[in-house]
Amino acid sequence: MFSNLQCKLSALQKLILLTDGSVTTLLEVITGKPVTVSTLVQRIVKADHEIAELLEIEEEDSLNYRVVTLRNIDSEKPLIYAESYTPISRLQKEFKYDLMKADVPIGNIMQERKIESRREIEKIEMIFNDEFNKIFDVPYHVPMLSRTYNIISNNMVLIRITETFPLTSFLRFNAY
Repeated sequence: MFSNLQCKLSALQKLILLTDGSVTTLLEVITGKPVTVSTLVQRIVKADHEIAELLEIEEEDSLNYRVVTLRNIDSEKPLIYAESYTPISRLQKEFKYDLMKADVPIGNIMQERKIESRREIEKIEMIFNDEFNKIFDVPYHVPMLSRTYNIISNNMVLIRITETFPLTSFLRFNAY
C-alpha cells in the first residue's frame, strides 16, 4: 500500500493516510477548528479509458470532476488538496444536487443523505509536484504525501478521491 515511501511518518500523517472515515472530521479533531471546503474546479467531464476502467463504467460516461482544498475556517492555508471523480449515473438526485452545489464536504453530504458506504484505499505514495508546492506554499524540495481511495456504495465505486498534503504537515498535534 505504501508504494514508494522511504521515510518515517508521524502518527498523525499515518492516521490521515490510513483512515477509512471522514477526513474532514479528522482534520477538525486534529486542528480543533471547523474545516471548510474551497472548490477550485467543478465540472462534468467524459470518462477516458483509464478512469472508466478504474470506476468500472463505460468510456464517455459522464463524471463529476471536482478539485477542492480543505482549510480551517479561519485560515487561507490549505490542509489537504483533493481531486475526485464521481459517475453521475450512480448518484441519487438529492446527492447529485448537493455535490454540484460545491463547497460541501463529500462525507457530510453522504451522512446527511444517509448513504451507506465503505472506503477502500488503493494507494499511498510520496510524490514531487511543483504545482502542489505552489498551492501549499512550501519549498520545491518538499515532497507530498498522497493517497487514492474509492468510496464504495452498493458494491460499486461511487467516488474516487485522491488527497494530497506536504510531508511537512501534520508532524505533531500541537502544531495547529
